[in-house]
Amino acid sequence: MRNTLLMTSCLLLLVGTAMGQVKTYNFGNLTPEEIAEFKALRHAFYQAESFGRQEAIRQQILDAGTRVDGNQNDYDVHYYGLHLDLDFDMGTIDGYVEYRIESVIDGLNAIDLNLRNELTVDSVTVAGSSATFSHTNHLIAITTPGTYSQGDEFAMTVYYHGTPYYDGAAGMMFNQQMGYAMCWTKTTPYRSRYWWPCKDYPLDKPDSLDHYIEMPSAYDIATNGVLISSTPVGGNRKLVHYKHNYPICTYNIALSCTQYQIDVQTWSHGSDSMPLYSYALPNNPVAFDSFKVVGPRALTIMSDLYGTYPFVTEKMGNADFGWYGAMEHQTCCMYSPDFHTDWVIAHETSHQWWGDMITCHTFNHIWLNEGFASYSEALYFETTLGEAAYFDYIQSQKYLGEGSIYVENLVYEEIYNSNLSYDKASWVLHMLRGVLGDSVFFAAIRDWGQSEFRYGTATTQDFISVVSTSIGADIGWFVYEWIYGEGHPDYSISWHCQPDSTGSGFNLTYLIEQTQTGGTYFEMPIKTTFTTTGGDIDTVIFNEGAAQLYSLWFADSVTNIVIDSQEWILRTVETVPFTIQIITATLPDAVVGEPYSETLTAVGGVPPYHWVFWGGDLPYGLSFDTSTATISGTPTWPADFYFTIQVSDSDTPPLAN
Repeated sequence: MRNTLLMTSCLLLLVGTAMGQVKTYNFGNLTPEEIAEFKALRHAFYQAESFGRQEAIRQQILDAGTRVDGNQNDYDVHYYGLHLDLDFDMGTIDGYVEYRIESVIDGLNAIDLNLRNELTVDSVTVAGSSATFSHTNHLIAITTPGTYSQGDEFAMTVYYHGTPYYDGAAGMMFNQQMGYAMCWTKTTPYRSRYWWPCKDYPLDKPDSLDHYIEMPSAYDIATNGVLISSTPVGGNRKLVHYKHNYPICTYNIALSCTQYQIDVQTWSHGSDSMPLYSYALPNNPVAFDSFKVVGPRALTIMSDLYGTYPFVTEKMGNADFGWYGAMEHQTCCMYSPDFHTDWVIAHETSHQWWGDMITCHTFNHIWLNEGFASYSEALYFETTLGEAAYFDYIQSQKYLGEGSIYVENLVYEEIYNSNLSYDKASWVLHMLRGVLGDSVFFAAIRDWGQSEFRYGTATTQDFISVVSTSIGADIGWFVYEWIYGEGHPDYSISWHCQPDSTGSGFNLTYLIEQTQTGGTYFEMPIKTTFTTTGGDIDTVIFNEGAAQLYSLWFADSVTNIVIDSQEWILRTVETVPFTIQIITATLPDAVVGEPYSETLTAVGGVPPYHWVFWGGDLPYGLSFDTSTATISGTPTWPADFYFTIQVSDSDTPPLAN
């Protein structure tokens, strides 16, 4: 189980201080102190990005079924058309939303929508006819004039107005940013209801979306989809129409309206091309340049690794907005004016695949969003600066503490945990890459992006299924121990090398122990280098369990063993002196009535060895000779027998096993 939920009231100050530091890091040559410093900087960003989300999810879960959900499982929303008139002077909105709805039950005669009570519902029409409604406890309960059967589709419109709600972490806000008036939204999760009536759940993605926004003529807007039209409406105002033709979560529907400086590039990938927009406040040239340079670079890197940008028939944008973090709004990521560094843009850009295109089915599986985005930061640096930079970046995400990546209890456990949902989840992907190799790993991830869950929602089990099919082998063993399990392996290694009996080579007895507490032992292939008098030999040793003894033969004497030198496993390693070990791996089965003889073998310590029968039951008819370490005789009774034999050496004090 992951870490217990911990709230903080000083987050804004922490983020401002951390992100206010301007420092260039020499990735590929970072000191341990710089790695720790950069880790703290990233965590400040993750905390800002997720600020308020835990509380929103917890409230939603505690309220579900009593005052917000209503009958929302009884229908699907296929389309939203948002019509908004933004009043910057009053800080209010006047609008209506069009819906295309399908009944998933027989006898549907009601529609419940989420909308804060601070906004006023004026009227509702269903299929062109007036409908009755109530609006209490932030829920619009609509009674449809007719009854609908399963599969029936119908249109509905809700008219409303008022002051949109902002809770300090999310909603819609009219304010000033760097001296410019701005209206902006940030609503993940369950906060779209703060400014428009909707079925506010990630599970129900509409097929398409229209934005119709009336605003001052001098202003521009960053939002989802592509610009269809911009029409003057008088009074120094205009009506803009944006259309988005992909499934989208309500929390990814967003806008930011202000006086922008805008740059438009043509971005191409293979045979595809589209406009790439940069929207910055006129007095924020650093962000503007970062959007123009890093934005297309990150998009190309992610497209090369994951498959072409999933919304390539429309556009991509990066924009300033009024919040103090960053958010991966679909087709238009948004940033506060000082969250525009390369790794932040890489993180949010990758969310277009992992979080937007494929969204975690429930927040228990948040690692499918945030772990992928965090790992994409490291991949960005690997592509732009090389392998050494990649491994430096991965070191800044290293976490050896407690907790599981899977969030079992959304109410009482911290969901957006920087160490688990972001850092350790990133390491899981790093480790999976190490297990599979580059070509297989990235092919599997591209298959994940092209799977049946594309433009939908998915769970960890779905990920296991798709990747297992892609590589032709079950990866459940890996995911279960690293996503659902806790901790990491603490490896303790020792070895003993001696000439073989023929004098033509050397026998190596190699012991790997997992010494971590908690009773969880990891199965992992370990990249290993055996240094011999004839040179280095690289291989992979598969390890599992508390202790595993390997007997290996080499042509030359082994002088050193190094495991996982590049750190493809989240682990610790220590090398300890080899002690005496019984190296007889298993005893062959005996057969009733047939003579049996098996001699035990030990290695290490100081010979001669001394053997003792400690207890248990030998098979009837067999005895143990302590002078020769031989079990022999003729068995007389069929059964399973359990016994313990100890060996000690002639050292002072003696070693025993």
